Amino acid sequence: MNMMSRSLSSLLLVALWVSSHASVSIAQDWPVWRGPTLDGHAPKAASAKVPLVWSENQNVAWRASVPGKGHASPIVVAGSVFLLTHEEQNQTICLLKYNARNGAPMGKLVLHRGVVPPSYLHKKNTIASSTPSSDGKAVFVVAQVGSAIHASAVSVQGKLLWQRVVAPYRAGDGWFGYGASPLLVGNALVIPVETDDREGGLFAVSKFDGRPLWRAIRPQETGYSSPILAEIAGRSQILISGGHQVAAYQPQDGRLLWQVKATSRTTCGTMVWKDDMVFASGGFPESGTYGVVVNEQGAKVVWQNPVKCYEQSMLVAGEYLYGFADNGIAFCWRCSDGQEMWRQRLGGPVSASPLLVGDRIYASNERGVTFVFRASQQGFELLGRNVLGDSSFASPVYADGKLFLRHASSKNGDRREFLVAISEKVQ
Repeated sequence: MNMMSRSLSSLLLVALWVSSHASVSIAQDWPVWRGPTLDGHAPKAASAKVPLVWSENQNVAWRASVPGKGHASPIVVAGSVFLLTHEEQNQTICLLKYNARNGAPMGKLVLHRGVVPPSYLHKKNTIASSTPSSDGKAVFVVAQVGSAIHASAVSVQGKLLWQRVVAPYRAGDGWFGYGASPLLVGNALVIPVETDDREGGLFAVSKFDGRPLWRAIRPQETGYSSPILAEIAGRSQILISGGHQVAAYQPQDGRLLWQVKATSRTTCGTMVWKDDMVFASGGFPESGTYGVVVNEQGAKVVWQNPVKCYEQSMLVAGEYLYGFADNGIAFCWRCSDGQEMWRQRLGGPVSASPLLVGDRIYASNERGVTFVFRASQQGFELLGRNVLGDSSFASPVYADGKLFLRHASSKNGDRREFLVAISEKVQ
């Protein structure tokens, strides 16, 4: 029996998915990694709906149990929350579905069976760390299964549409396991497979059937960054860092538009941008944050500093760049020249990427603490410090008037994950 047949057979064994009939504007969805505008910004009208302060007994709209383990962030599509998880005991990778209004479980689809984490998987990683993407009709999932990267498409009603192997993924020097999220660009799903051999690259497959469309050659270096689509200097381009460079590719065919030497061998964060400038951070073995200006002739590094935002992405708000570094220090820099406006120690370590809601930044550390502070260059202003559980690697997201958080709690060695919706108006 081939892989597709096994997956279709497994569909008969999972819970029946319940269709959601909630009337939710597409602008209120959070359908992909880094949100509808691909920059970690909630819609402007969201600022009045998300509280500054919450706890186990305050401003929690609902809380749902999450089976298994994963660091993938939730996505929200037409009244439903989708979440990727790995159930180690059952050796499965599953796509979960919840009702966004009340947290009720709406189904669990087994995508892969017999999945065992690779021996080199980093203790801070999981094999369900890739955030799904959706075009409103299907949910697209990428995962490492054995020594290959697999892509799947599932209808929002829960039917497996297609599943394909994208590329080999074999253990090499410094490998921590897969973690990048796919990027939807038109009718293509763009998937990074950053390896230290010749079989890696940036792969585009059709979102309709998974057939290969193009492949962009990337440096033969291990990397974990997710690509992002941006409008830079009047041109749409796919940005990605890693392999001692930041680079841009043409969305239609993967042609290299420009590249510039910046960052170190390995990065994990997703790049951000402002007008004709792009920004990247992180790095192993060296650390650094870089500002790069892009024009018709190419690109040039115009400023850099030694700050390391490694797994987490940064955030641009107005004319300023914000980072929550690995060491738990929050930074504000001026985009144009990298001038540091302020820094403030909050506490780390950090893996989740920050979220902008109005003029407020929501940023979680790995210990289950979500800080809320003002996006202002005038100085640091803490607005809230909120604790749920004792572990958080997934990034906070906004949809339909709520903040969605994936956290975990551990007691006597028993770790349990949960999905929680935060809202001032508890229903």
